[in-house]
Amino acid sequence: MTATAAPRRRRAMELNAVALMASTVLTGVLGIVFWIVAARMLPASAVGQASSALSAITFLAGLAQLNIISVLLRFVPGAGAATGGFIARAYGLALITGLAVTLGFVALGFGSAILGDDWFVPLVFVGATLCYAIFLVQDGALTALGAAVWVPLENLLAGLLRVALLFPLVLLSAQWGALTALVVPTLLAVVVVNTVVFRRLVPRHAATSPGSTDVRWGSIKGFVAGDYAASALNSCITLLPPVLVSAVLGSEAAAYFYVPWYVSVAFGTLMWSIAMAFVVEYSADASTFRRLMRRSMRLTAAVSLAATAVTVAAAPLVLALLGSEYADQGTTLLRLVALSFPFTAGFVVFTALSLSRKRLKPLVTALAVKATVFLGVGALGLDSFGLEGLALLYLVCEAVTALAVLPVGVRLHRELVAGAGAAPVPATGAEPARPGSTP
Repeated sequence: MTATAAPRRRRAMELNAVALMASTVLTGVLGIVFWIVAARMLPASAVGQASSALSAITFLAGLAQLNIISVLLRFVPGAGAATGGFIARAYGLALITGLAVTLGFVALGFGSAILGDDWFVPLVFVGATLCYAIFLVQDGALTALGAAVWVPLENLLAGLLRVALLFPLVLLSAQWGALTALVVPTLLAVVVVNTVVFRRLVPRHAATSPGSTDVRWGSIKGFVAGDYAASALNSCITLLPPVLVSAVLGSEAAAYFYVPWYVSVAFGTLMWSIAMAFVVEYSADASTFRRLMRRSMRLTAAVSLAATAVTVAAAPLVLALLGSEYADQGTTLLRLVALSFPFTAGFVVFTALSLSRKRLKPLVTALAVKATVFLGVGALGLDSFGLEGLALLYLVCEAVTALAVLPVGVRLHRELVAGAGAAPVPATGAEPARPGSTP
């Protein structure tokens, strides 16, 4: 890489990271505004029903998208003329999987348990899940195509529209207004963004990408399978707790739990924004690993520590905006969640290293253990230890997991440093086989 190319690459990573973090912050702030307005207009039971439905839809969409975001980030930068077909196949796979998992969900009666027995409830879950699945994947497509700066604008406009639609739709229907206000802007964003993706961004990328990566299914299926397993487990950890709270403690408790948990999920997305930018730039030029890692680590540490301090201090003030009962029920809960932020950040760094090294078995194992302990103990003991006990359990699980994977993360870092000065990765995207290596 030339001397002038290096600064451009450095600025590209930072620009993408800042754009994605800005998107996360905007989404988080507008999301909290949405639920503040909903809490002021609707009873706690209605807020709990809408938030539980959204958690279920987002969980199903997370399963449906097969963590294709990571696949796009890792392989699109070198896809060349195959870029458009690769992204289209990724979308198609997400839609097919989304249809399958959502039909299973409603067939087992979970949809009616959340939204009632109306005949159109299955259609609501299917349509909303497919819409959210593409909405999740398209941010990965934008980032992989070098257009991450558009992600904040997309999420800003969608968030503002959700809040604006909430007022008239809640007046029309207390039961369906909030959920409809969430889904309709998402559908509009999917249509607009993908028109731009396939008409402008894909042709531009295909013309400038070196086309050095083999993106055929046979070449990447091992990576896709491991990455999907990690994504599915992480979705269980982040998206099932509100549904669990609603099932065990009721919709009112779910309303008090949702916003603190929403902050936790938003922080994880914020950290992943930095990781996404790192993975894209590393995939484009592996020789820059040392510099990219130093800069991403500094940014991760600064953001995570600042987020912890601000959230702990501001917890009662933020929750009081929803109402005094939300502050009474959720302040300690939110503070416990905030204390987990540094450990979450550390695990996200480990995830980025695993993706870059294409060594996913330790990542999947760690997530499987964490999901089993957190959700298993939570399901068995939630009725006894309540919402604050669930938050404390989450904090402990995050801390233990982050410390447990630290030695593996250090080893992955050393391997990537050693590989930064080695020969380029083969065009298939696979690494040379080594004794004892995990595909």
